[in-house]
Amino acid sequence: MNIKISPFGSYRKQAVFKYVFTTAKGAGCAITNLGGAIISVRVPDKKGAVDNVVLGFDDVKQYAQNPGFLGALIGPVGNRISGARFTFNGKEYSFTPNEGGKTLLHSVPFGFDRQVWDAEAEVKSDRGILTLKHLFREADTGFPGNLDVTVTYTFFEDNTLRIDYDALSDAPSFLSPTNHTYFNIAGTGKKNISPVNRQTVQVFADKYTRVAEGCIPIDNAPVDGTPFDLRQGVKLADGFAFEKENEQMTLGSGYDHNFVLSGQIDLTGLRRAAVVTDRISGRVLSVYTDMPAMQLYTANHLRRYNAQEKRWYGKRKALCLETQCTPDSIHHAGEDGFDVMTVDKDRPFHSSTVYAFGIVKAEKK
Repeated sequence: MNIKISPFGSYRKQAVFKYVFTTAKGAGCAITNLGGAIISVRVPDKKGAVDNVVLGFDDVKQYAQNPGFLGALIGPVGNRISGARFTFNGKEYSFTPNEGGKTLLHSVPFGFDRQVWDAEAEVKSDRGILTLKHLFREADTGFPGNLDVTVTYTFFEDNTLRIDYDALSDAPSFLSPTNHTYFNIAGTGKKNISPVNRQTVQVFADKYTRVAEGCIPIDNAPVDGTPFDLRQGVKLADGFAFEKENEQMTLGSGYDHNFVLSGQIDLTGLRRAAVVTDRISGRVLSVYTDMPAMQLYTANHLRRYNAQEKRWYGKRKALCLETQCTPDSIHHAGEDGFDVMTVDKDRPFHSSTVYAFGIVKAEKK
């Protein structure tokens, strides 16, 4: 495993760097300490050809203004908090809504994606490790407690990317961190990126979160008999076909929903959350996590121009697999499938998510 560290510009007068890990076979990933954004993930297809499988920019300015949160770390609380306010430990906290004038989405503007993180990188024989640290002060965020956060990215020689989130707080608080990388395992090397319609997505969840207008959660409902039953794997084009006739698909403009994961945590400390398959390239992406839920977002509203590549990242050119607590759990605490993960000085927070890349197994004849 090799590493290359290079200057990546500046943000708010702070130096920003790019960290590129490369395996002996040419696979690897690139990450910046601005928002902890994943810039690229390079893995082989069934013929051994290595290609980038995420949407990203090679320009710090596009991460400084990143409305689609491409590749970014999200927190302290990912997804939506209705009303942009909540009550915690008897105290009310309120924020300026950043979505539709009604909700707080992804903890903007004080969140993980808007910070230059302290970074340390190292390589071992079978892995590259990037450790990011930042102190989120209550005086700056308006969020409960001073949060001391560490995020560790590890890329292994077997083409597995692991993200570990750790936090402490000097006062009781709560967290639901995630990562907002846009994956397209067909590969992004060609001029025209294929939409994800042809890819099959399997999500190991018996329930999904129904939403009202604005994608604010209502409750968790069985997936049975709905386009959200992805337990056996569904070609996304077949799911999108329900967009006009299924109210939930209409509200999300496709898949933009949380799934309450049903798999059991195994000896690794993780549960299997999802599998994405692209049979033309032969790539498979498997997601494992100890978080209780995952948001599937099929880039229904994505529209970003990559000036260096001279092309648009548009609707359904990728998908996000955001491991998390069910959105707006702070307003549904105690209800089925709505977990609130707390943290304080005596109770550290930890969670892990693994994105494992592989190849479709050959069918037996």
